[in-house]
Amino acid sequence: MKTAFKLIVCGGLILGALGSFLTGCSDKSDNIPTVWEGIEPLMVQGWAQYASADFSAARQTFLEANQRNAFYLPAYNGLGWCAVRLTNFADAEVQFSFITTSATDTTLLADAYAGLCLSSAIERSVLEISGEGGSEQLQELAQESISRAQIVFDLLGEDYSSTDMDHDSLSSQSLHLLNAQNYFYLQEFEESEAELSAVDPSFVPDQLVIYGTSVSFEAIELVLEEVDQDTSWYLNPLNPGIHNYTEIVPPDSLMQLDYDIIYDGNRIQVFPAEGTLLEEDLEFIVSYVYIEDFAGYLYNLIEYIEELIEF
Repeated sequence: MKTAFKLIVCGGLILGALGSFLTGCSDKSDNIPTVWEGIEPLMVQGWAQYASADFSAARQTFLEANQRNAFYLPAYNGLGWCAVRLTNFADAEVQFSFITTSATDTTLLADAYAGLCLSSAIERSVLEISGEGGSEQLQELAQESISRAQIVFDLLGEDYSSTDMDHDSLSSQSLHLLNAQNYFYLQEFEESEAELSAVDPSFVPDQLVIYGTSVSFEAIELVLEEVDQDTSWYLNPLNPGIHNYTEIVPPDSLMQLDYDIIYDGNRIQVFPAEGTLLEEDLEFIVSYVYIEDFAGYLYNLIEYIEELIEF
């Protein structure tokens, strides 16, 4: 009987404790969320942290937004921009890829490609300064950055601006400057000047007043060069450091023939159309601008480009 009584008492105590537990569980706990808060407040917080250069905190905030909704592409955009600023370029590629492969919103796509453009440009600079990047890799990154900027221009033209998203002050002008920097690295100086001129049209003409010398109506003979069975035609002016030609008048014998002319390094190259026959020693009358202190001119050019780049 005592044993039975003990079992009844113990059973009563257990049931009582269980009842108290169940009663306690019937009330909502303040520590257990019943629904997720909206993602938008997290995005606002993340971009505010990004704007204050707290990129690690911003990344955590965007990561929380991403965990609440893995299909919310703007969160990947935030993660991508943070990865760029934290110099985690491989992660930036991954995060932006979710947008470039899935997004249909033109503005979001443009922002992702702008981030990728900046990522390639910064990675090239980091590897160049550290000496860890080979020439081929650095050239590929410069070309990659230029190509990504072009996608932004294809999407939004000159209207791109990331300021609406509260991060960076990146704009179409910023992309032109990045292109100018990348073209300069690739030693494609005319393209670099053209990109800079989209931001400041007066700089190059002003520098040419200081460094450039105009030559008018110089008679220059056509020269044939053959390298590895490739035939090239050049006009070689007497002055080194050509900046650009302003006018070329062909001899009478070529007036009706088809050919193209481009500036190639310190020379002017002539491309005859298929079936067009040229002869050596033909004289073209050329007007052009040359820069004697070409090194000084280029130094001022890249100094000004980098002075304008603020990101």
